[in-house]
Amino acid sequence: MKHERMQIKFEGQEHQIDANTLINILTHYNTVVSTANIEYGGGSRNISIKINALEKGSFVIDIGLQETVKTIFSNDTVQYLAGLVTVVGGVFSLYKFRKGKPLKENETDITPQINVKGDKNTIIQMIVKIYNQPVVREAISKSIQTANEDAGVDSLSISGKKTDPVTFEKDEFPDLIYTEFDREDIPETRNEIIQNAVLTIIKLSFATGGQWQFLYKGFKIGMVVKDDVLMFSIDKGARFGKGDAIRVDLLLNQKYNAKHQGYENKSYRITAFHEHLIAAKQPKLDMNS
Repeated sequence: MKHERMQIKFEGQEHQIDANTLINILTHYNTVVSTANIEYGGGSRNISIKINALEKGSFVIDIGLQETVKTIFSNDTVQYLAGLVTVVGGVFSLYKFRKGKPLKENETDITPQINVKGDKNTIIQMIVKIYNQPVVREAISKSIQTANEDAGVDSLSISGKKTDPVTFEKDEFPDLIYTEFDREDIPETRNEIIQNAVLTIIKLSFATGGQWQFLYKGFKIGMVVKDDVLMFSIDKGARFGKGDAIRVDLLLNQKYNAKHQGYENKSYRITAFHEHLIAAKQPKLDMNS
Protein backbone atom coordinates (compact mmCIF):
# COMPACT_ATOMS: atom_id res chain seq x y z
CA MET A 1 0.00 0.00 0.00
CA LYS A 2 1.46 3.33 -1.08
CA HIS A 3 1.65 5.89 1.68
CA GLU A 4 3.27 9.14 2.85
CA ARG A 5 4.32 10.07 6.36
CA MET A 6 3.94 13.11 8.55
CA GLN A 7 4.80 13.60 12.20
CA ILE A 8 3.40 15.46 15.16
CA LYS A 9 6.05 16.09 17.77
CA PHE A 10 5.43 17.12 21.37
CA GLU A 11 8.27 18.55 23.42
CA GLY A 12 8.08 18.39 27.20
CA GLN A 13 9.88 17.40 30.35
CA GLU A 14 8.37 13.92 30.39
CA HIS A 15 8.06 11.24 27.71
CA GLN A 16 4.32 11.05 28.10
CA ILE A 17 1.28 13.08 27.21
CA ASP A 18 -2.22 13.41 28.55
CA ALA A 19 -4.59 11.15 26.62
CA ASN A 20 -7.15 13.93 26.09
CA THR A 21 -4.46 16.22 24.67
CA LEU A 22 -3.38 13.57 22.18
CA ILE A 23 -6.94 12.64 21.16
CA ASN A 24 -8.05 16.25 20.68
CA ILE A 25 -5.02 17.27 18.65
CA LEU A 26 -5.25 14.18 16.43
CA THR A 27 -8.94 14.90 15.86
CA HIS A 28 -8.22 18.47 14.79
CA TYR A 29 -5.29 17.33 12.66
CA ASN A 30 -7.58 14.89 10.90
CA THR A 31 -9.94 17.79 10.11
CA VAL A 32 -7.12 19.76 8.47
CA VAL A 33 -5.89 16.80 6.40
CA SER A 34 -9.41 15.75 5.33
CA THR A 35 -10.34 19.27 4.23
CA ALA A 36 -7.04 19.64 2.37
CA ASN A 37 -7.62 16.30 0.64
CA ILE A 38 -11.07 17.36 -0.58
CA GLU A 39 -9.71 20.59 -2.07
CA TYR A 40 -6.41 19.23 -3.37
CA GLY A 41 -7.93 16.08 -4.86
CA GLY A 42 -11.12 17.70 -6.07
CA GLY A 43 -13.16 15.24 -4.04
CA SER A 44 -11.96 12.29 -6.11
CA ARG A 45 -9.39 10.81 -3.71
CA ASN A 46 -10.05 8.75 -0.58
CA ILE A 47 -7.37 9.05 2.08
CA SER A 48 -7.07 7.25 5.40
CA ILE A 49 -4.93 8.42 8.30
CA LYS A 50 -3.07 5.72 10.20
CA ILE A 51 -1.17 6.11 13.47
CA ASN A 52 2.02 4.09 13.25
CA ALA A 53 3.52 2.27 16.22
CA LEU A 54 5.42 4.54 18.59
CA GLU A 55 8.95 3.82 19.63
CA LYS A 56 9.35 3.30 23.34
CA GLY A 57 9.85 6.60 25.13
CA SER A 58 9.28 8.61 21.96
CA PHE A 59 7.31 11.81 21.96
CA VAL A 60 6.83 11.71 18.19
CA ILE A 61 3.49 10.63 16.70
CA ASP A 62 4.15 9.00 13.34
CA ILE A 63 1.22 9.34 10.94
CA GLY A 64 0.74 7.53 7.65
CA LEU A 65 -1.49 8.80 4.85
CA GLN A 66 -2.60 6.25 2.30
CA GLU A 67 -5.11 6.02 -0.51
CA THR A 68 -7.76 3.50 0.46
CA VAL A 69 -9.67 3.05 -2.80
CA LYS A 70 -8.19 2.31 -6.18
CA THR A 71 -9.03 5.13 -8.58
CA ILE A 72 -8.15 6.08 -12.13
CA PHE A 73 -5.34 8.09 -10.59
CA SER A 74 -3.72 5.12 -8.87
CA ASN A 75 -0.49 5.40 -10.84
CA ASP A 76 0.28 8.78 -9.35
CA THR A 77 -0.67 7.95 -5.77
CA VAL A 78 2.83 8.54 -4.41
CA GLN A 79 3.04 11.92 -6.12
CA TYR A 80 -0.42 12.90 -4.93
CA LEU A 81 0.23 11.95 -1.30
CA ALA A 82 3.55 13.80 -1.34
CA GLY A 83 1.77 16.87 -2.70
CA LEU A 84 -0.93 16.60 -0.06
CA VAL A 85 1.66 16.45 2.72
CA THR A 86 3.34 19.53 1.25
CA VAL A 87 0.03 21.40 1.15
CA VAL A 88 -0.85 20.47 4.75
CA GLY A 89 2.60 21.60 5.92
CA GLY A 90 2.15 24.85 4.05
CA VAL A 91 -1.23 25.44 5.71
CA PHE A 92 0.30 25.05 9.18
CA SER A 93 3.19 27.31 8.18
CA LEU A 94 0.81 29.99 6.89
CA TYR A 95 -1.25 29.71 10.08
CA LYS A 96 1.82 30.49 12.17
CA PHE A 97 2.65 33.48 9.99
CA ARG A 98 -0.90 34.86 9.96
CA LYS A 99 -1.74 33.78 13.53
CA GLY A 100 -5.04 32.40 12.30
CA LYS A 101 -6.23 35.58 10.61
CA PRO A 102 -7.71 35.10 7.13
CA LEU A 103 -5.62 36.15 4.17
CA LYS A 104 -7.06 39.08 2.26
CA GLU A 105 -7.23 39.21 -1.53
CA ASN A 106 -4.70 42.05 -1.78
CA GLU A 107 -2.12 40.26 0.36
CA THR A 108 -0.08 38.45 -2.26
CA ASP A 109 3.51 38.64 -1.01
CA ILE A 110 3.25 35.60 1.24
CA THR A 111 5.30 33.03 -0.67
CA PRO A 112 8.42 33.49 1.51
CA GLN A 113 6.29 32.89 4.60
CA ILE A 114 4.98 29.48 3.51
CA ASN A 115 7.49 26.99 4.78
CA VAL A 116 7.55 24.31 2.07
CA LYS A 117 10.15 22.84 -0.23
CA GLY A 118 9.90 22.42 -3.97
CA ASP A 119 8.04 24.51 -6.54
CA LYS A 120 5.95 26.80 -4.36
CA ASN A 121 4.19 28.46 -7.28
CA THR A 122 2.33 25.27 -8.19
CA ILE A 123 0.73 24.88 -4.75
CA ILE A 124 0.61 28.40 -3.28
CA GLN A 125 -2.98 29.12 -4.36
CA MET A 126 -4.16 25.76 -3.04
CA ILE A 127 -2.53 26.37 0.34
CA VAL A 128 -4.16 29.80 0.64
CA LYS A 129 -7.56 28.44 -0.42
CA ILE A 130 -7.43 25.69 2.19
CA TYR A 131 -6.01 27.94 4.90
CA ASN A 132 -8.74 30.55 4.46
CA GLN A 133 -11.46 28.03 5.27
CA PRO A 134 -12.59 28.75 8.86
CA VAL A 135 -12.94 25.02 9.67
CA VAL A 136 -9.22 24.54 8.98
CA ARG A 137 -7.99 27.52 10.97
CA GLU A 138 -10.34 26.70 13.81
CA ALA A 139 -8.99 23.13 13.96
CA ILE A 140 -5.40 24.40 14.19
CA SER A 141 -6.38 27.02 16.76
CA LYS A 142 -8.07 24.40 18.94
CA SER A 143 -5.01 22.16 18.63
CA ILE A 144 -2.81 24.94 19.96
CA GLN A 145 -5.33 25.74 22.68
CA THR A 146 -5.32 22.09 23.74
CA ALA A 147 -1.52 22.05 23.87
CA ASN A 148 -1.51 25.32 25.81
CA GLU A 149 -3.79 23.84 28.47
CA ASP A 150 -1.44 20.89 29.01
CA ALA A 151 1.34 21.92 31.38
CA GLY A 152 3.46 19.04 30.11
CA VAL A 153 3.68 20.35 26.54
CA ASP A 154 6.42 22.90 25.82
CA SER A 155 6.06 22.93 22.02
CA LEU A 156 4.13 21.34 19.18
CA SER A 157 5.56 20.78 15.70
CA ILE A 158 4.24 19.38 12.42
CA SER A 159 6.59 17.99 9.77
CA GLY A 160 6.59 15.87 6.63
CA LYS A 161 9.03 14.38 4.19
CA LYS A 162 9.17 17.47 1.98
CA THR A 163 8.23 20.12 4.52
CA ASP A 164 10.39 21.73 7.15
CA PRO A 165 9.01 21.39 10.68
CA VAL A 166 6.48 24.04 11.67
CA THR A 167 6.99 24.54 15.38
CA PHE A 168 4.68 26.32 17.80
CA GLU A 169 6.48 27.20 21.05
CA LYS A 170 4.83 27.41 24.46
CA ASP A 171 5.32 31.16 24.77
CA GLU A 172 3.67 31.61 21.34
CA PHE A 173 0.56 29.60 22.17
CA PRO A 174 -1.59 32.49 23.52
CA ASP A 175 -0.98 34.65 20.43
CA LEU A 176 -1.71 31.75 18.08
CA ILE A 177 -5.12 30.90 19.54
CA TYR A 178 -7.49 32.63 17.12
CA THR A 179 -11.14 33.08 18.06
CA GLU A 180 -12.41 35.93 15.85
CA PHE A 181 -14.30 33.74 13.37
CA ASP A 182 -17.67 35.30 14.15
CA ARG A 183 -16.38 38.71 13.04
CA GLU A 184 -14.82 37.67 9.76
CA ASP A 185 -18.03 38.23 7.79
CA ILE A 186 -17.98 41.92 8.70
CA PRO A 187 -16.83 43.93 5.62
CA GLU A 188 -13.70 45.96 6.22
CA THR A 189 -15.23 48.92 4.38
CA ARG A 190 -18.75 49.92 3.45
CA ASN A 191 -20.57 52.81 1.80
CA GLU A 192 -23.68 54.51 3.09
CA ILE A 193 -25.87 56.96 1.19
CA ILE A 194 -27.41 59.81 3.21
CA GLN A 195 -30.25 61.36 1.24
CA ASN A 196 -31.14 65.04 1.56
CA ALA A 197 -28.19 65.79 3.81
CA VAL A 198 -27.79 69.49 4.57
CA LEU A 199 -24.19 70.74 4.45
CA THR A 200 -23.35 74.21 5.70
CA ILE A 201 -20.54 75.80 3.70
CA ILE A 202 -17.44 76.80 5.67
CA LYS A 203 -14.94 77.04 2.85
CA LEU A 204 -15.44 76.72 -0.89
CA SER A 205 -13.14 76.41 -3.88
CA PHE A 206 -14.02 76.80 -7.52
CA ALA A 207 -10.68 75.46 -8.72
CA THR A 208 -10.62 72.03 -10.30
CA GLY A 209 -9.88 69.50 -7.57
CA GLY A 210 -10.24 72.14 -4.88
CA GLN A 211 -11.30 71.21 -1.36
CA TRP A 212 -14.58 72.40 0.08
CA GLN A 213 -15.28 72.32 3.81
CA PHE A 214 -18.70 71.86 5.33
CA LEU A 215 -20.36 71.58 8.69
CA TYR A 216 -22.44 68.39 8.87
CA LYS A 217 -24.28 67.46 12.08
CA GLY A 218 -21.81 69.47 14.14
CA PHE A 219 -18.68 67.99 12.49
CA LYS A 220 -16.35 69.61 10.00
CA ILE A 221 -15.87 67.51 6.87
CA GLY A 222 -13.85 68.17 3.74
CA MET A 223 -14.20 66.85 0.22
CA VAL A 224 -13.51 67.58 -3.42
CA VAL A 225 -16.82 68.63 -4.97
CA LYS A 226 -17.32 66.95 -8.35
CA ASP A 227 -21.10 66.85 -8.70
CA ASP A 228 -21.94 67.93 -12.26
CA VAL A 229 -25.24 69.64 -11.37
CA LEU A 230 -23.64 71.68 -8.60
CA MET A 231 -20.70 72.71 -10.76
CA PHE A 232 -23.12 73.57 -13.62
CA SER A 233 -24.99 75.88 -11.24
CA ILE A 234 -21.74 77.59 -10.33
CA ASP A 235 -20.79 77.97 -13.99
CA LYS A 236 -24.19 79.58 -14.65
CA GLY A 237 -23.54 82.24 -12.04
CA ALA A 238 -24.89 80.79 -8.80
CA ARG A 239 -23.24 82.58 -5.89
CA PHE A 240 -22.26 80.59 -2.79
CA GLY A 241 -20.98 82.12 0.40
CA LYS A 242 -20.04 81.16 3.92
CA GLY A 243 -23.08 80.23 5.94
CA ASP A 244 -24.98 79.07 2.87
CA ALA A 245 -25.95 75.42 2.79
CA ILE A 246 -26.63 72.84 0.14
CA ARG A 247 -29.06 69.94 0.26
CA VAL A 248 -27.43 66.87 -1.32
CA ASP A 249 -27.20 63.11 -1.35
CA LEU A 250 -24.03 62.28 0.54
CA LEU A 251 -21.95 59.12 0.18
CA LEU A 252 -20.10 58.11 3.35
CA ASN A 253 -17.17 55.73 2.98
CA GLN A 254 -16.64 53.89 6.27
CA LYS A 255 -13.95 51.55 7.62
CA TYR A 256 -14.48 48.98 10.35
CA ASN A 257 -12.57 49.60 13.57
CA ALA A 258 -12.03 46.22 15.21
CA LYS A 259 -10.88 47.80 18.47
CA HIS A 260 -14.09 49.76 18.91
CA GLN A 261 -16.24 47.23 17.02
CA GLY A 262 -17.87 49.82 14.81
CA TYR A 263 -17.51 51.75 11.56
CA GLU A 264 -15.69 55.09 11.29
CA ASN A 265 -16.36 57.67 8.58
CA LYS A 266 -13.29 57.97 6.37
CA SER A 267 -14.36 60.03 3.35
CA TYR A 268 -17.37 61.82 1.88
CA ARG A 269 -18.64 62.44 -1.63
CA ILE A 270 -21.63 64.34 -3.00
CA THR A 271 -23.54 62.08 -5.38
CA ALA A 272 -26.45 64.43 -6.14
CA PHE A 273 -27.11 68.17 -5.66
CA HIS A 274 -30.70 69.20 -4.91
CA GLU A 275 -30.88 72.74 -3.57
CA HIS A 276 -28.90 75.83 -2.62
CA LEU A 277 -30.02 77.20 0.76
CA ILE A 278 -29.01 80.84 1.19
CA ALA A 279 -28.12 81.88 4.71
CA ALA A 280 -30.53 84.26 6.40
CA LYS A 281 -29.18 87.83 6.60
CA GLN A 282 -28.98 89.35 10.06
CA PRO A 283 -30.58 92.82 10.23
CA LYS A 284 -28.20 95.72 10.63
CA LEU A 285 -28.20 97.52 13.96
CA ASP A 286 -29.60 101.08 13.85
CA MET A 287 -26.93 103.12 15.61
CA ASN A 288 -29.26 106.21 15.74
CA SER A 289 -32.06 104.56 17.65
